[in-house]
Amino acid sequence: MSFQIFTDYPSWFFLLCLLCGAVYAGGLYFREKKIDAAVQQNWLKYLLGFFRFSVAAILAFLLLNPYMKSRFNETEKPILLIAQDNSSSVKNNLNTNDYKQKLAELQKSLSDNYDVRTYVFGEKLSERDTFSFDEKATDISSALEDIQNLYQNLNVGAIVLASDGIYNKGSNPVYVKNDLNVPYYTIALGDTVLKTDIRINRVQHNNIVYLRDKFSVLCDIEAIFCNGITGRVTLTEILKGTSVTKDAKNFPVQSDHFNTTVEFILEANAPGIRHYRLITQKVESESSTDNNVQDIYVEVLDARQKILLLANAPHPDIAAIKSSIETNQNYEVTEALPGNIPENMGEYNLIILHNLPSASNGIKNVTDAISQQNIPVWFITGSQTSINNFNALQNIVKITASGQSLNQVTAGNESSFNLFTLGQNTVSVIPKLPPLAAPYGQYTISAASQVLFYQRIGIVNTKFPLLVYSLPGSEKVAVLCAENIWKWRLYDYVLNNNQDAVHELVNKTVQYLAAKNDKKQFQTTVAKNVFNENENINIDAELYNDSYELINIPDAEITITDENGREFPYQFTKTSNRYTLNAGFFPEGSYTYAAKTNLNGKELKDNGAFSISPVRLESINMTANHKLLNQLSAESNGNMLFPDQISALETMLAQSTTAKPVLHEVSKTQSLINLRWLFFVILILLGIEWFVRKYNGGY
Repeated sequence: MSFQIFTDYPSWFFLLCLLCGAVYAGGLYFREKKIDAAVQQNWLKYLLGFFRFSVAAILAFLLLNPYMKSRFNETEKPILLIAQDNSSSVKNNLNTNDYKQKLAELQKSLSDNYDVRTYVFGEKLSERDTFSFDEKATDISSALEDIQNLYQNLNVGAIVLASDGIYNKGSNPVYVKNDLNVPYYTIALGDTVLKTDIRINRVQHNNIVYLRDKFSVLCDIEAIFCNGITGRVTLTEILKGTSVTKDAKNFPVQSDHFNTTVEFILEANAPGIRHYRLITQKVESESSTDNNVQDIYVEVLDARQKILLLANAPHPDIAAIKSSIETNQNYEVTEALPGNIPENMGEYNLIILHNLPSASNGIKNVTDAISQQNIPVWFITGSQTSINNFNALQNIVKITASGQSLNQVTAGNESSFNLFTLGQNTVSVIPKLPPLAAPYGQYTISAASQVLFYQRIGIVNTKFPLLVYSLPGSEKVAVLCAENIWKWRLYDYVLNNNQDAVHELVNKTVQYLAAKNDKKQFQTTVAKNVFNENENINIDAELYNDSYELINIPDAEITITDENGREFPYQFTKTSNRYTLNAGFFPEGSYTYAAKTNLNGKELKDNGAFSISPVRLESINMTANHKLLNQLSAESNGNMLFPDQISALETMLAQSTTAKPVLHEVSKTQSLINLRWLFFVILILLGIEWFVRKYNGGY
């Protein structure tokens, strides 16, 4: 360690400080006769004079505001990351208490030389060192990717991955890029022994069907070591907790590793959410029957809502918008160009006009039908839009165009938007997507509208709308003031490996516009009708006053009731001028809810229902994949160990070239006046001097 002392003044000022101390001490001890009388020993006089000289010189020096710059070496321990699989399949063939104890002992012994950080993962990664082996899904690839992103450019020595190698979500973890360039030490858990088993691997079906339609249910079955038997799969419908058999089929098992698909044909004979269960008959010596059952939920609707997607000319936006809308089977989309417009406009619940009206296509018959039949419309403006005609057809935004040029604009969030709710992921992703092309000019927004996204030009946030909606109670209109939304859909996939953000934005827009007007003052909406058991239950509510204005002044309550009549009461949270509830997780089953509030002494109620589908991913395949773990270790110059070999990991890490401490030279600058010990030095010197003088009769 080394240090230097600096001031902002010339170095000869230090001599002045010494001179001040010498003059003050000399004047006190060598000119005052009272001091001579009290302190007669010369050595004591010189000692006390030195004390007073030191104090005076130090105080004078501190007036120069000196600071000290020190340099010292600091050792940074290598980071050791432990990622523990917390899924339920890991418990097979594992003494969990013994394993937890061994892992805790390993963490303790390694903590002297390593910065040990422990994570658990199932469907998601979280930092904690307790685990219960009860998660419903396993995504090893996402866990490794998250770790790689969290510890970029840090001194990571190794990653310890404790898992059975079974993944049922995400991609193959072998293909996750090892950006940290560290070895994977894998702890092989679970049971690799194939046992007699007959299981349902997958059930394929439509989530939404329509009343009186027939639909198929495809059941993929795998049989292990069951050669020669006749299997049987039964499909039942669960009605108010009672199973009603709809069909059953036999299938011959013809090998030790046998796969087959059994098809059932059902008819949608009643609207609502229908709960079906498929069960394969247990075979002799089958060790587990958890994977013999699969539950499915099918929503039966009375009719689809029809949407007309009308474009001035072929454009990649058309396919992108249609694909996004069709992720919701409740919508039927028809594409058309001005040359083949359908005759009966009244059969459509929503019309989307892309680059229409244009200079060449005024589409008067369409706009007349929209006006006369009050059909909701979504305008998408662009390079071909006739701005004057567009302004005449709607009242929520007026554009004063400056020529035919376009601005490249991205989305800027508007936090006060409350016509509907977008997921947090969508809200964060949309502003990151590439620019769209918006007509160049001035934009004026009506008071009867709300903006979801504003235009952002480069780094400048404007007050020009990008996506704007009419308010409830008026004609239903939305305007996307730019084209090329197809770019958003592509880039959403690049960012997230899915297009969920753009799909949600498009579908929430369509849902808002196409929804039938409901004049009920108190309305509730559930995020979806069927949830997985590992999903939060989200319910929103709206309250309108007598002027049909959205308010949330009174409190609102909701009671959720399960199939057995048990009630779970909650109170809605107020957000902006709406209500929302996150009720958390619920177990498998069908639920009803009743919400209520009180407005001006009148009780308002609304009811609804939803179902919870069980997640059985962990029970489908319970045979550990140690080959995958060994491959991960081998490709990263690590090793695979078994639970009884955990103690050997410390020796392996000691021999690793990556798990080494890093020596940093640290430079620290601080003002001397902030050093506490210097204050005590001055205090001690003055205290000793005062005591000696008092003891000898001085003052």
